[in-house]
Amino acid sequence: MSAQKDCEFLVKRARELVSEDPCAAKAWLITARTLYPADFNIQYEMYIIERNAERTASAGRLLYDMFINFPEQPIVWREISVITAALGLVPPNQEPVKTPEEQGKVKSKTRKGNDLRLLPCTSKAILPFCLQLMLACFKLRAFTDNRDDLSLGHVVVLLQYDWPQGEMLFLKAVDKICQQGSFQYENFFNYVTNIDMLEEFAYLRTPEGGRIQLELLPNQGMLIKHHTVTRGITKGVKEDFRLAMERQVSRCGENLLSVLHRFCINEKIIIIQSLP
Repeated sequence: MSAQKDCEFLVKRARELVSEDPCAAKAWLITARTLYPADFNIQYEMYIIERNAERTASAGRLLYDMFINFPEQPIVWREISVITAALGLVPPNQEPVKTPEEQGKVKSKTRKGNDLRLLPCTSKAILPFCLQLMLACFKLRAFTDNRDDLSLGHVVVLLQYDWPQGEMLFLKAVDKICQQGSFQYENFFNYVTNIDMLEEFAYLRTPEGGRIQLELLPNQGMLIKHHTVTRGITKGVKEDFRLAMERQVSRCGENLLSVLHRFCINEKIIIIQSLP
């Protein structure tokens, strides 16, 4: 039996077991993915099972994996277009995300409804997908050789979801900030409430942390000029930062998904403009 037929058999067997024994179906697909990690159909079937079962976090991770490993697959981009449109991240006058093949065409074809895989239009179902997809997109810019503090800041905000799974990537972001010697992201105190992240950024300001210049407060450039004239840059800016950090620590108990939902809605324009 060829490898292709083996894959088809494993996927078919999993489909047969989904309704009566979901755990067994998942076991078949895990085995299949281990044997054939480069097969798209196996990973897509795993994603469909998790999505239909409304296990949004695991489904989001699987869709993220497909986005990274199989960007040429049209069905991946269709899933992305449904998610981003449902959450309101696609402006009314902008067409949904197109597949690589569709992007090369002058005339776009109208999609039929039965070509799309639909999810319930609720934040609980859609938001985790959207956060994973945005993280995948912003990583492309944040960790290139070119400096992009805005994308790096977005990555820090998004890594709060499903913490501590993204801790290693967060530490990579911190390393890049240390290499730069400075970091500017004026939305930091609006959306970063993770206590581990707050402690790390507070440490960066200390002599032991490298005295990294952090511009995390709105209009901090103007504040620096003000403090230079009135109280001295070191005393004034350090005091503002300390007070802002104390206020932020008191927000650590806020509902994280609500914070991230506000991030998606309030920063919609800048998010779209920042996407690769």
